[in-house]
Amino acid sequence: MKLILAEKPLMAMNIAYCIGATETVSEGKRFYRQGNGYIVTNALGHLVGIGVPEDYGYKKWSLKDLPMIPDFKLFALNGYGTQIKMLKELMNREDVTEIINACDAGREGECIFRYIYEYVGCKKPVKRLWISSLTDDAIRDGMNNLLDSSELDNIYVAGFARAKSDWLFGINLSRYFSLISGQHHKSGRVKNAVLNIIADREAQILAFEKKPYYKVVLDNGAECSRTFNSREEAEAVAEKCRGKNAVVSSVIAEEKIENRPLLHSLTSLQREANELYSMTAAATLNAAQSLYEKKLLTYPRTDSNCISEDMKPLVISIVKCLAGYDKNRTDKLLSQGLNLDKRVVNNSKITDHHAIIPTNLIGRLKETEFSEPEKRIVGLVIERFLSALDKPYTYLEKRYDFEVEGRLL
Repeated sequence: MKLILAEKPLMAMNIAYCIGATETVSEGKRFYRQGNGYIVTNALGHLVGIGVPEDYGYKKWSLKDLPMIPDFKLFALNGYGTQIKMLKELMNREDVTEIINACDAGREGECIFRYIYEYVGCKKPVKRLWISSLTDDAIRDGMNNLLDSSELDNIYVAGFARAKSDWLFGINLSRYFSLISGQHHKSGRVKNAVLNIIADREAQILAFEKKPYYKVVLDNGAECSRTFNSREEAEAVAEKCRGKNAVVSSVIAEEKIENRPLLHSLTSLQREANELYSMTAAATLNAAQSLYEKKLLTYPRTDSNCISEDMKPLVISIVKCLAGYDKNRTDKLLSQGLNLDKRVVNNSKITDHHAIIPTNLIGRLKETEFSEPEKRIVGLVIERFLSALDKPYTYLEKRYDFEVEGRLL
């Protein structure tokens, strides 16, 4: 018997369906699925963590205790005792010979699984289901190509190091600033750096000195290329031009190309959602994660803007599936040929995961089934996906030079 541990209930349900584990076994309010030689269960996100200062004996807030640098251990998070108990029993069952880590494919998912695995004292061999989409095809392909857990050791080490870094910076600095100011402050490894950038930018804005300048504009809208420091200089030139004929002395036409946008990474998606809809980074990630679990988007926690070479056939299939979204546009793209150049397909620019794109189940999209944030996010991803596959925008830019009374403006 093999035990598959997913990160969340919906993911476990999708995996169980694909591998034929259809029998539901209930244990009070907790349950798991089994069948076809598998047991499929799930965490509920983070069940185990590295604790809080009180877990290490720092119960009082005191400057003399800072900095707190504990020998980090793992602790069960409050409220998840029954779920952890069930996982411990399942993972240590005699008939379970192998564990399959099916948490999200990334540092956080790796930490979620390994924290639980170590906390319950499991010693059984582990394989890794590493997929970027929850479609049936992706799950089956991933199950046929399981990785050895040791291949992801460095990703786990990076995730664990980040967790410890967040703890050391965030908790120590939060207590320090709170104690010296007499007010409650929340500080952190990322938050402090971002606030510093904001403060520096605000200082630059406050130090900026406005310097007015003047330009001469003809009746036809043409602007004088010169700028003037005083209104008198500009009015003197305007007076010389008033009532005179403006003659085109030269025309320069230049063909320009504006490249289409890159596919979305999580950062670019969060930025666009904030600019267009004022959505926070957390709200964008939550909506994208939900759409991933509904099999409509690929894995959202990615810093890549490209897809891999092996995904080219899949991209064509996805474009066809988007006919219901905008048939004229998809027909045009398919007829002219998808622009799958290095801007879109580039293995060397992919780290853990490829860019966020729709899945080939996107054709079943029905707006009534989604929350407003989900509608917005799936729309942004689809628009960016189709735009990235199009031809660059080409246009002609013309520059006209005018003379008045022999004077070039």
